[in-house]
Amino acid sequence: MIEERLNYVMSKVKVLETHFVSGTSGSSERTQATPRKDEFNIIAIDIALRHPEHKFLFANPQNLESSGDDPNHLQQNYVMGFVLTDESGNPTLSITDEWHEDLSDVLETLDPNDRIHVDDMQTDNRYLIANNHDE
Repeated sequence: MIEERLNYVMSKVKVLETHFVSGTSGSSERTQATPRKDEFNIIAIDIALRHPEHKFLFANPQNLESSGDDPNHLQQNYVMGFVLTDESGNPTLSITDEWHEDLSDVLETLDPNDRIHVDDMQTDNRYLIANNHDE
């Protein structure tokens, strides 16, 4: 009976949670593998796996709780909120204060002193490197 009730609840409530990349930190001289707070101006997460449409939620990384191991890093997981489904199957979002549905709301929270400079951005050059090896 408990399993039946749990399955019912899980069909009505879906947890929205991040899962940031965590890997080897030593190779890049990082204190830990999760992203640093200063690596992003805005975080955007598509919740399509838990919501019936592609929809992004946005957050200012400076407003997210830091990792317990290093205050300069993000945590690997954050609960962004929930998708609640009514008896008719209609979804309703319930998100935490740090996350926003409207990008404009997050833009208002940005401090120009925290912005990422182009020279500090990580660029994915794997496509270029792969093509150079083909030549």
